[in-house]
Amino acid sequence: MLPTSLTLRQAGPADWPAIQALLQTLGLPTAGAQHHLATFVLALSGEELLGCAGAEVYGRHALLRSVAVAPAWQGRGLGRRLLQVLLQQARAREIASLHLLTQGASGYFTRLGFAVAPRSSAPAGLQASAEFRGACPADAVFMSLALQAPAPAMADDLPVAVLGAGPVGLAAAAQLLERGLPFVLLEAGDSVGRNLLDYGHVRLFSPWRYNIDASMARRLSASGWTAPPEDELPLAAEVVERVLRPFAALPELARALKLGARVSALSREGMDKVKSAGRERAPFVLRYQQDGREHELRARAVLDATGTWNQPNPLGANGLPARGEAEAAAQIHYGIPDIAGAQRARYAGRRTLVVGAGHSAANALLDLAALAREAPGTRLAWALRSSALHKAFGGGAADALPARGALGSALQQLSQEGGLEVLSGLRIEAVQREADGRLTVSGRDEQGQALSLAGFDQIICATGQRPDLSLGRELRLRLDPWLESTEALGPLIDPNLHSCGTVRPHGHRELAHPEPGFYTLGVKSYGRAPTFLMATGFEQARSVVAALAGDLEAADRLELALPETGVCSLGGSASAPAAPASPAAAGCCPTPASAPAPAACATACQPATPARSACCG
Repeated sequence: MLPTSLTLRQAGPADWPAIQALLQTLGLPTAGAQHHLATFVLALSGEELLGCAGAEVYGRHALLRSVAVAPAWQGRGLGRRLLQVLLQQARAREIASLHLLTQGASGYFTRLGFAVAPRSSAPAGLQASAEFRGACPADAVFMSLALQAPAPAMADDLPVAVLGAGPVGLAAAAQLLERGLPFVLLEAGDSVGRNLLDYGHVRLFSPWRYNIDASMARRLSASGWTAPPEDELPLAAEVVERVLRPFAALPELARALKLGARVSALSREGMDKVKSAGRERAPFVLRYQQDGREHELRARAVLDATGTWNQPNPLGANGLPARGEAEAAAQIHYGIPDIAGAQRARYAGRRTLVVGAGHSAANALLDLAALAREAPGTRLAWALRSSALHKAFGGGAADALPARGALGSALQQLSQEGGLEVLSGLRIEAVQREADGRLTVSGRDEQGQALSLAGFDQIICATGQRPDLSLGRELRLRLDPWLESTEALGPLIDPNLHSCGTVRPHGHRELAHPEPGFYTLGVKSYGRAPTFLMATGFEQARSVVAALAGDLEAADRLELALPETGVCSLGGSASAPAAPASPAAAGCCPTPASAPAPAACATACQPATPARSACCG
């Protein structure tokens, strides 16, 4: 019998400690529950929490979670009462269906009206949830309860909108062509591969075989195109000239390509970010500028492959522009300047500070060193925030991409020869232009001591890039809170924990957002993480397009194998090289064994966000 003082009410922020304690008492995971607290219904007797139940809402569909009743009150119908309230609220919010994964309790949920269904029939948003990504075992039963009549399908003749005509955007277009799906390809620049052309003088460390999408190659080969030697290292500009432009010139691609089309906004037709009812069947609306006019386009899905190249990180170690950085902009280059070519005069005979610890910084430093041998008075300095130089030098001979390993080794040799001033552990706070036109950089070292370095003619800021999130302001996105990658990728690529150049294969499930039909592809899917390789984006495009075509078997079949860096730290000491990964690992990090499903009061499997306590999350 339930207490006469029983009350049912919605949860609030102050209830979280009690909810957390109840879930922990029952052995249920708490990870992610607080993010969905607004959907939780609580059963209380006075101040005592007797039970709770919540849901994760994905458009017009919801996933049941955290159904928990205190041990002393189990078997009295309290769980059913909580579920009844959740069902009433779901219907009021025009939720079309409620779903769950369960082990051993399908009979209980059948009596409540749920029916067993194939896992492949789950809505796309649910399939990107933690349960479907592995928190629940593969043999967990998927069950559904229809609350409203199915929504009419979106018009099949609407195109898929692909944003960005770089390598990954064009790979997505090639996949869409193979699947027979209509699409439009919007590129802000005046050429396909516009961002690659910005550093076209740089020789890539990955050979051609990693830089040509298989579906593009098939289309090109049918037109008489000859593939470059697969082990040859191309210049970035050669990727554009020898692959991207020939592919863009194919008639079936050219008629879908819009150059000079800069997308400024995305939303759903007739509804803002708040509205849920009918969201899944509402087309996307894209606004873009082309030829001085604003245009609007409707689409059934959106693949954002716009990249991050045009959003460079600033000099400031705190993520903000250093004080005075804007005023000194004329003497700061962001990215990889053409030091040996078009911009030689800018650096010859001058003192240049290169800031950054990645491959872009290494390329710039080596080019400056070569220039110094030709142009007297050319001096170079290298500032990096970490004192762990071995991370910047990479895996050397252990790197599966020899050119990448050689790049780090050459940088290490340069630092040891004495021609390079190394300023490790420098956290830049300000840049000041002096009366003589030179720049003074000030900041602090790792111990917090103030530093000031004067006399720089030029600065090259090679501190990486970050995604432009403004396009998705009216969309329901789920991002990693600090990397700004898609949430599911965050634990796999977090540089705070590991420096793996290889990420285990991933596809449409990890790239999906709560906004049905919206996917982030390519380097933008990695947010601020620096470990992206082009071949990863090709596999992302293949998986996502297969999912859009309804071929979930192909979408889930991820077989990408990427080359190892030879470096894989597991959050270890910054002053010593990390231990190498196990040779048995499929990637640089071993995939953890599947953990047993937690026991649950109502036996519905609960979501669990991957912990950031190990290399592979």
